[in-house]
Amino acid sequence: MSESYSHTISNADKFVAYHAAKKSYQETAKVPPGWDQRELDRGFNTRGLFRFSRHPNFAGEQAVWVTLYQWGCFETNTLLNWTFIGAISYLVLFQGSTWLTESITSKKYPEYKAYKEYVGQFVPRLTGPSWDDYVNGRTKSDVTADTKKTK
Repeated sequence: MSESYSHTISNADKFVAYHAAKKSYQETAKVPPGWDQRELDRGFNTRGLFRFSRHPNFAGEQAVWVTLYQWGCFETNTLLNWTFIGAISYLVLFQGSTWLTESITSKKYPEYKAYKEYVGQFVPRLTGPSWDDYVNGRTKSDVTADTKKTK
């Protein structure tokens, strides 16, 4: 998947493309065009939104429910209303789902520990080293040193 083409497809398509490439690689031991071996050996997707958030789909769903709750409050001109039940239920459900997903993935893929250090769970990290820094071999101390030099 060339970079110019990757901008024209959705993140869901990128997710599907990653898993199709991974499956092809596992079956044929040949790296599909547009992918690199390290990326496929890693075992989990780190392209697209997954470069910034470990669970962008969960974050989006939670944002919808919190927005629905806020809209309900705005429309009823109150700080608390019945839509709180749906919003808090989904937030609790997603916390449990996220814990389970992270637990399984951490056991299955050794590099996931590093991924957790560099990429935010739901919200992207705005400071510090990024996943791109890790992929390019830059350590957290390299990024911190560079930040101090620019100040």
